[in-house]
Amino acid sequence: MTPHRDRPIITLLSDFGTRDGYVGSLKGVLLSLCPEARLIDITHRVPAHDILPAALILEATAPFFPPGTVHLVVVDPGVGSSRRALAASAAGQYFVGPDNGLFTPFFTEDKLAGVVAVDEERLHVKALSSTFHGRDLFAPAAAHIARGADYRLLGEPLEKPVRLVWPGVEPRGDELVGTILYVDHFGNGVTSIRHRDLAGATVANVRCRGFDFGPLRRHYAEVVPSAPVALINSMGRLEVALAQANAAVAVGFAPGDEVSVSFK
Repeated sequence: MTPHRDRPIITLLSDFGTRDGYVGSLKGVLLSLCPEARLIDITHRVPAHDILPAALILEATAPFFPPGTVHLVVVDPGVGSSRRALAASAAGQYFVGPDNGLFTPFFTEDKLAGVVAVDEERLHVKALSSTFHGRDLFAPAAAHIARGADYRLLGEPLEKPVRLVWPGVEPRGDELVGTILYVDHFGNGVTSIRHRDLAGATVANVRCRGFDFGPLRRHYAEVVPSAPVALINSMGRLEVALAQANAAVAVGFAPGDEVSVSFK
Protein backbone atom coordinates (compact mmCIF):
# COMPACT_ATOMS: atom_id res chain seq x y z
CA MET A 1 0.00 0.00 0.00
CA THR A 2 1.39 3.38 -1.02
CA PRO A 3 -0.16 6.85 -1.29
CA HIS A 4 -1.08 8.18 -4.73
CA ARG A 5 2.32 9.73 -5.41
CA ASP A 6 1.21 11.71 -8.46
CA ARG A 7 -1.60 13.50 -6.60
CA PRO A 8 -1.64 12.16 -3.02
CA ILE A 9 -4.75 12.85 -0.93
CA ILE A 10 -4.48 14.31 2.56
CA THR A 11 -7.69 14.87 4.53
CA LEU A 12 -7.96 17.29 7.43
CA LEU A 13 -10.25 16.90 10.43
CA SER A 14 -10.01 19.20 13.44
CA ASP A 15 -11.75 21.32 16.05
CA PHE A 16 -9.98 24.48 14.83
CA GLY A 17 -12.98 26.18 13.24
CA THR A 18 -12.40 28.57 10.36
CA ARG A 19 -12.30 31.91 12.17
CA ASP A 20 -8.59 31.76 12.96
CA GLY A 21 -5.54 30.88 10.91
CA TYR A 22 -4.89 27.40 12.29
CA VAL A 23 -6.25 25.47 9.31
CA GLY A 24 -4.39 27.75 6.92
CA SER A 25 -1.14 27.06 8.75
CA LEU A 26 -1.66 23.32 8.44
CA LYS A 27 -2.27 23.63 4.72
CA GLY A 28 0.76 25.86 4.27
CA VAL A 29 3.05 23.27 5.83
CA LEU A 30 1.48 20.41 3.88
CA LEU A 31 1.79 22.18 0.54
CA SER A 32 5.34 23.36 1.26
CA LEU A 33 6.44 19.77 1.86
CA CYS A 34 4.12 18.06 -0.62
CA PRO A 35 2.99 20.65 -3.22
CA GLU A 36 1.27 18.04 -5.37
CA ALA A 37 -1.09 16.99 -2.56
CA ARG A 38 -4.84 17.29 -2.81
CA LEU A 39 -6.09 18.65 0.52
CA ILE A 40 -9.63 17.64 1.48
CA ASP A 41 -11.36 19.25 4.46
CA ILE A 42 -13.59 16.72 6.21
CA THR A 43 -14.60 19.28 8.84
CA HIS A 44 -13.02 21.76 11.22
CA ARG A 45 -16.15 22.14 13.35
CA VAL A 46 -15.69 19.24 15.74
CA PRO A 47 -16.81 20.45 19.20
CA ALA A 48 -13.73 21.92 20.86
CA HIS A 49 -11.50 19.35 22.59
CA ASP A 50 -14.10 16.59 22.07
CA ILE A 51 -12.35 13.42 20.92
CA LEU A 52 -15.31 11.03 20.64
CA PRO A 53 -17.29 12.92 17.95
CA ALA A 54 -14.07 13.38 15.98
CA ALA A 55 -13.53 9.61 16.08
CA LEU A 56 -17.14 9.09 15.02
CA ILE A 57 -16.83 11.49 12.08
CA LEU A 58 -13.60 9.79 11.01
CA GLU A 59 -15.27 6.38 11.24
CA ALA A 60 -18.08 7.62 8.99
CA THR A 61 -15.91 9.29 6.33
CA ALA A 62 -12.48 7.64 6.01
CA PRO A 63 -13.75 4.40 4.41
CA PHE A 64 -14.96 6.35 1.38
CA PHE A 65 -11.49 7.60 0.46
CA PRO A 66 -9.14 5.72 -1.88
CA PRO A 67 -6.46 3.37 -0.54
CA GLY A 68 -3.32 5.23 0.48
CA THR A 69 -5.17 8.37 1.63
CA VAL A 70 -3.48 10.14 4.55
CA HIS A 71 -5.86 11.34 7.28
CA LEU A 72 -4.48 14.17 9.42
CA VAL A 73 -6.63 14.57 12.53
CA VAL A 74 -6.00 17.27 15.14
CA VAL A 75 -8.29 17.33 18.15
CA ASP A 76 -5.62 17.61 20.77
CA PRO A 77 -6.56 18.81 24.26
CA GLY A 78 -3.31 17.30 25.57
CA VAL A 79 -1.02 19.25 23.23
CA GLY A 80 2.37 19.95 24.78
CA SER A 81 1.98 17.25 27.43
CA SER A 82 3.50 13.77 27.53
CA ARG A 83 0.84 12.35 25.19
CA ARG A 84 2.43 10.73 22.17
CA ALA A 85 2.14 11.55 18.48
CA LEU A 86 1.43 8.66 16.17
CA ALA A 87 1.34 7.55 12.56
CA ALA A 88 -0.54 4.41 11.62
CA SER A 89 -1.52 2.20 8.74
CA ALA A 90 -5.04 0.77 9.02
CA ALA A 91 -7.80 -0.36 6.69
CA GLY A 92 -5.61 0.42 3.66
CA GLN A 93 -5.08 4.06 4.64
CA TYR A 94 -2.83 6.18 6.88
CA PHE A 95 -3.64 8.14 10.02
CA VAL A 96 -1.60 10.86 11.73
CA GLY A 97 -2.39 12.74 14.93
CA PRO A 98 -2.22 12.66 18.72
CA ASP A 99 -2.37 9.35 20.55
CA ASN A 100 -5.56 10.10 22.47
CA GLY A 101 -8.13 7.69 21.06
CA LEU A 102 -9.08 9.55 17.89
CA PHE A 103 -8.35 6.51 15.74
CA THR A 104 -10.16 3.94 17.89
CA PRO A 105 -12.55 2.81 15.10
CA PHE A 106 -9.55 1.75 13.00
CA PHE A 107 -7.39 0.27 15.75
CA THR A 108 -9.04 -3.13 15.64
CA GLU A 109 -7.39 -6.47 15.00
CA ASP A 110 -8.88 -6.76 11.52
CA LYS A 111 -7.95 -3.22 10.42
CA LEU A 112 -4.70 -2.12 12.09
CA ALA A 113 -1.52 -2.96 10.17
CA GLY A 114 0.91 -1.02 12.37
CA VAL A 115 1.45 2.15 14.39
CA VAL A 116 4.53 4.12 15.44
CA ALA A 117 5.22 6.92 17.90
CA VAL A 118 6.35 9.85 15.73
CA ASP A 119 9.83 11.07 16.63
CA GLU A 120 10.35 14.77 15.90
CA GLU A 121 14.08 14.21 15.38
CA ARG A 122 13.40 11.82 12.49
CA LEU A 123 11.32 14.54 10.85
CA HIS A 124 14.13 17.07 11.41
CA VAL A 125 11.70 19.44 13.12
CA LYS A 126 13.64 22.62 13.85
CA ALA A 127 11.12 24.30 16.16
CA LEU A 128 8.24 22.57 17.93
CA SER A 129 5.62 24.83 19.44
CA SER A 130 4.27 23.52 22.73
CA THR A 131 0.74 24.54 21.67
CA PHE A 132 0.56 23.70 17.94
CA HIS A 133 1.79 20.20 17.22
CA GLY A 134 -0.70 20.04 14.35
CA ARG A 135 1.41 22.50 12.39
CA ASP A 136 4.89 21.56 13.61
CA LEU A 137 4.72 17.78 13.98
CA PHE A 138 1.58 16.13 12.58
CA ALA A 139 1.48 18.07 9.30
CA PRO A 140 5.14 17.28 8.44
CA ALA A 141 4.54 13.62 9.27
CA ALA A 142 1.44 13.51 7.07
CA ALA A 143 3.28 15.23 4.21
CA HIS A 144 6.19 12.78 4.39
CA ILE A 145 3.82 9.81 4.16
CA ALA A 146 1.92 11.43 1.29
CA ARG A 147 5.22 11.84 -0.57
CA GLY A 148 5.78 8.11 -0.31
CA ALA A 149 7.87 7.76 2.85
CA ASP A 150 7.33 4.59 4.86
CA TYR A 151 5.41 5.62 7.97
CA ARG A 152 7.41 3.05 9.95
CA LEU A 153 10.54 5.19 9.52
CA LEU A 154 8.96 8.04 11.50
CA GLY A 155 9.35 6.39 14.90
CA GLU A 156 9.47 3.26 17.00
CA PRO A 157 6.56 0.79 17.03
CA LEU A 158 3.78 1.71 19.44
CA GLU A 159 2.44 -1.45 21.05
CA LYS A 160 -0.54 -0.01 22.92
CA PRO A 161 -2.01 3.10 21.29
CA VAL A 162 -4.79 4.76 23.26
CA ARG A 163 -8.25 3.41 22.52
CA LEU A 164 -11.46 5.05 23.66
CA VAL A 165 -13.92 3.11 25.75
CA TRP A 166 -16.43 3.17 22.91
CA PRO A 167 -20.01 3.54 24.21
CA GLY A 168 -22.14 0.55 23.36
CA VAL A 169 -25.53 -0.88 24.22
CA GLU A 170 -26.97 -2.93 27.04
CA PRO A 171 -30.17 -4.92 27.46
CA ARG A 172 -32.31 -3.58 30.29
CA GLY A 173 -35.41 -5.61 30.93
CA ASP A 174 -37.33 -5.76 27.65
CA GLU A 175 -35.44 -2.80 26.19
CA LEU A 176 -32.11 -2.11 24.54
CA VAL A 177 -30.41 1.01 25.89
CA GLY A 178 -27.70 3.10 24.26
CA THR A 179 -26.56 6.72 24.35
CA ILE A 180 -26.46 9.80 22.16
CA LEU A 181 -22.90 10.03 20.85
CA TYR A 182 -23.11 13.10 18.68
CA VAL A 183 -25.54 15.79 17.57
CA ASP A 184 -25.10 16.70 13.93
CA HIS A 185 -25.62 19.99 12.10
CA PHE A 186 -29.34 19.27 11.68
CA GLY A 187 -29.90 18.59 15.37
CA ASN A 188 -30.22 14.84 14.85
CA GLY A 189 -28.95 12.54 17.59
CA VAL A 190 -26.53 9.82 16.42
CA THR A 191 -26.53 6.95 18.91
CA SER A 192 -24.32 4.08 20.04
CA ILE A 193 -26.94 1.60 18.82
CA ARG A 194 -25.91 0.05 15.52
CA HIS A 195 -28.00 -1.57 12.84
CA ARG A 196 -26.60 -4.97 13.78
CA ASP A 197 -27.86 -4.51 17.34
CA LEU A 198 -31.42 -4.45 15.99
CA ALA A 199 -31.05 -7.17 13.38
CA GLY A 200 -34.11 -9.43 13.15
CA ALA A 201 -36.12 -7.41 15.69
CA THR A 202 -39.22 -5.30 15.15
CA VAL A 203 -38.90 -1.95 16.92
CA ALA A 204 -42.03 -0.70 18.66
CA ASN A 205 -40.65 2.69 19.66
CA VAL A 206 -37.49 4.63 20.42
CA ARG A 207 -37.40 7.05 23.35
CA CYS A 208 -34.99 9.72 24.58
CA ARG A 209 -35.54 12.04 27.55
CA GLY A 210 -39.12 10.77 27.76
CA PHE A 211 -39.87 11.72 24.16
CA ASP A 212 -41.26 9.02 21.85
CA PHE A 213 -39.65 8.99 18.39
CA GLY A 214 -41.91 6.16 17.27
CA PRO A 215 -41.04 2.95 15.47
CA LEU A 216 -38.14 2.52 13.08
CA ARG A 217 -38.53 4.30 9.72
CA ARG A 218 -36.55 4.02 6.51
CA HIS A 219 -36.21 7.75 5.77
CA TYR A 220 -37.29 11.20 6.99
CA ALA A 221 -40.04 11.65 4.40
CA GLU A 222 -42.09 8.85 5.93
CA VAL A 223 -43.38 11.42 8.42
CA VAL A 224 -44.69 14.96 8.06
CA PRO A 225 -42.39 17.96 8.74
CA SER A 226 -41.54 18.45 12.44
CA ALA A 227 -42.77 14.93 13.30
CA PRO A 228 -40.46 12.61 15.27
CA VAL A 229 -38.57 9.92 13.39
CA ALA A 230 -36.13 7.14 14.31
CA LEU A 231 -34.09 5.48 11.59
CA ILE A 232 -30.82 3.80 10.71
CA ASN A 233 -28.66 6.56 9.25
CA SER A 234 -25.92 6.47 6.63
CA MET A 235 -23.38 5.54 9.34
CA GLY A 236 -25.32 2.38 10.13
CA ARG A 237 -26.35 3.81 13.51
CA LEU A 238 -29.73 4.47 15.08
CA GLU A 239 -30.61 8.15 14.81
CA VAL A 240 -33.37 10.14 16.50
CA ALA A 241 -34.63 13.24 14.74
CA LEU A 242 -37.48 15.56 13.88
CA ALA A 243 -38.19 15.72 10.16
CA GLN A 244 -36.94 19.08 8.83
CA ALA A 245 -36.50 20.40 12.39
CA ASN A 246 -33.90 20.46 15.16
CA ALA A 247 -34.63 17.61 17.55
CA ALA A 248 -31.78 18.43 19.94
CA VAL A 249 -33.24 21.89 20.57
CA ALA A 250 -36.88 20.79 20.67
CA VAL A 251 -36.38 17.74 22.87
CA GLY A 252 -33.33 18.98 24.75
CA PHE A 253 -31.09 15.95 24.30
CA ALA A 254 -27.31 16.07 24.24
CA PRO A 255 -24.38 13.64 23.97
CA GLY A 256 -24.47 11.21 26.86
CA ASP A 257 -28.26 11.04 27.13
CA GLU A 258 -29.78 7.59 27.13
CA VAL A 259 -31.80 6.22 24.23
CA SER A 260 -34.05 3.20 24.77
CA VAL A 261 -35.52 0.86 22.18
CA SER A 262 -38.52 -1.33 22.91
CA PHE A 263 -39.63 -4.19 20.72
CA LYS A 264 -42.88 -5.70 19.52
